Amino acid sequence: MGVLVIGDVHACYYTLKKLVQEHWQPEEDLLVFVGDLLNKGAHSVKTWRYWLKLSAKYPNKVILIRGNHEQWFLKHFRKNKPSKQFIDLVAGFNRKGLTANDVAAQIAGLPLHWENEDIYVSHAGFSAASQDPFNINRAHNLLENRKKLKALAKVQVCGHQILESDKPLFKTQENAWLIDTGAWTGRFLSALLFTDNPHKPKVIRVPRDARDEATPIGD
Repeated sequence: MGVLVIGDVHACYYTLKKLVQEHWQPEEDLLVFVGDLLNKGAHSVKTWRYWLKLSAKYPNKVILIRGNHEQWFLKHFRKNKPSKQFIDLVAGFNRKGLTANDVAAQIAGLPLHWENEDIYVSHAGFSAASQDPFNINRAHNLLENRKKLKALAKVQVCGHQILESDKPLFKTQENAWLIDTGAWTGRFLSALLFTDNPHKPKVIRVPRDARDEATPIGD
């Protein structure tokens, strides 16, 4: 069984849908998102509902890892005075029949990482500088790390930090792939397809669809 790992989507719904339809074989491969489906881009609500639809249609084949922007939703959900951005996003969810409670519960259930015998996937990476990468209240955790990654026995895959190049980058000393190529900025949504050799995944890039240009948050 292969594994298709998709980088930071940031509400680029049409770009994501194109990548999934053209490059994912649900009968053969797992689909893993590194997190940050929400915010920055145009269609947070459409993107979130698409993930829910895929998960329902293909149970146990779709994995969403929590990103710092999903954590942002939880943080504002628990605030007495959430931001206007959060309020607008919740209004968008409400129009599609999802409450803030629904979305917060879904996010709270998301894992901080996923791994198999060959690869280790998280949003921001397992840092060499972190004393406890699984504690989201500690520095350099799996949601927010920006430090050098620890070289694991498995190949790491993460997003979070937008690359200067328009394609995923493999860091040999860290045994890690970085795959955030700034879809929401007008560049590419990238993914890696792992099949037989974890050290030679297929690199996939889809240019941002013009329909994903900025629009109101609550789509």
